[in-house]
Amino acid sequence: MDAVHERALAQGYDPERIHQECFSAEVETGGQPFEVVAATSGITVQVAANQTIVEALALAGLKVCVSCKQGICGSCLTDVLEGEPDHRDHYLTDDEKADGDQILLCCSRAKSAPSDYRSLRIF
Repeated sequence: MDAVHERALAQGYDPERIHQECFSAEVETGGQPFEVVAATSGITVQVAANQTIVEALALAGLKVCVSCKQGICGSCLTDVLEGEPDHRDHYLTDDEKADGDQILLCCSRAKSAPSDYRSLRIF
């Protein structure tokens, strides 16, 4: 799929006009711990190094609509109110990722360096 995508770009196709669908994907979900604030409910959760945002929210009693758990279906797409997402999905376009105002909770994380604890404020 990457080769076809690259060939289309080389032929001058607008990136927004190139569509591809993944039916499975490998995604790295681990990383530095961070905090997520669910603005609607007022609940703050700690997301551990080996945990997804979906898992952390579930432990706090918040249910998130999630289907693939691989960042390809978009069912867990959520607005980011504050913070910088570390996008690990295959769903959002590069432009949407650059906007930084949405995140897929099944696989993406908050951007943070080991010495810089960060948080995300979502929906």
